[in-house]
Amino acid sequence: MAFNEHQCMIDSYKLLTGKETYTQMLEHRENVYLVFNPSVPVIPMEDDVYDSVRKYFEDIEDYEKCAEIHWAKCKAKNS
Repeated sequence: MAFNEHQCMIDSYKLLTGKETYTQMLEHRENVYLVFNPSVPVIPMEDDVYDSVRKYFEDIEDYEKCAEIHWAKCKAKNS
């Protein structure tokens, strides 16, 4: 199976915004692709994960997801 960048970003978006957990993702399909290691906590500002995923959705003009990722990053920074 070839790498699917869009699916990777969708999976990362869902995990970062809390729409799905990693366990839930694994229950639905065999392979989950992420731009980060889900076993290591993502630290906003130290890790560019939120910004990388937001940039991808900005590039494809999916601004709703950009906003959701922005707010998820803000929430994570304040936790």
